Amino acid sequence: MNGLGGLTADPGHASILGGLMPLLFGMGAVVLVLGGLLWLLRRRFGPVGPAKIDCAVMGALAIGPRERLVVVRVEGKRLLLGVTGSAIGLLCELSETAAASAAPPGFGAALAQAFDRWRGARSPHDVNAS
Repeated sequence: MNGLGGLTADPGHASILGGLMPLLFGMGAVVLVLGGLLWLLRRRFGPVGPAKIDCAVMGALAIGPRERLVVVRVEGKRLLLGVTGSAIGLLCELSETAAASAAPPGFGAALAQAFDRWRGARSPHDVNAS
């Protein structure tokens, strides 16, 4: 008996890895072929999922900690939605004439006016007044 405690080189252990290699290569080939087919289908028929629609959030107003009024434009229509933590509901459809009316200047315009006043420049409203 030798000092290895009964461990001997078994030629059968080497053949297990040799027997798994063709199986692993075959599985890899199947995965590559399926991936290629999926890529071809997506390229041919476009992405699978929701249809592309014309949708944009026009504005939102927080009316509570988790409640909001949101105006969205969907396919040319303006909708007022009520949004809570658990539901979204259509409140009404807004007319397009309300969108055409003059809206108050946004934050960027108000900030630009404030900087102009701070620098001493005259705003367009001041020029029209004189």
